[in-house]
Amino acid sequence: MVIYTKKVSVGAFLKRGIDFKDGDLLEIANEGKQVEGNFGMQNIFLLKIGEIEGNVSFNQMTMNGLIDGYGPDSLKWIGNKVKAVKVKMNIGGEFKDVYFFSHPDAELTEAGFVLPGTDKPVGKIKAEDIPVIDVEEEEIDVKNIPF
Repeated sequence: MVIYTKKVSVGAFLKRGIDFKDGDLLEIANEGKQVEGNFGMQNIFLLKIGEIEGNVSFNQMTMNGLIDGYGPDSLKWIGNKVKAVKVKMNIGGEFKDVYFFSHPDAELTEAGFVLPGTDKPVGKIKAEDIPVIDVEEEEIDVKNIPF
């Protein structure tokens, strides 16, 4: 017996450092989709830069930052801009260019990406931001839980 798994065709990917570079602004063109990749689930979004469009995989730090900047509904992200930010990171003993995508107003600091006027790094969760649910209550209204 042969077991098959579904594969989703997501189209061409933008080339980092060629189609876009550090500091470029790109437009989010779709609500994204989750695709199983070699290293787990990937969040794939269609981005536009000028006349060029293609897919990009958003890592979890990018996703968290965009949720902080634009809200949790990715349909509302369509048409908004993201800034490409290149960071050198040690991966497997070699320094490689890794791209993150941030809210255009966010600045990269030692604490991470920070939106002006806030002291909270975008994409990071502090203990006080995690809702506490009292399990002793008889009924919990999900609408009252901040996400």
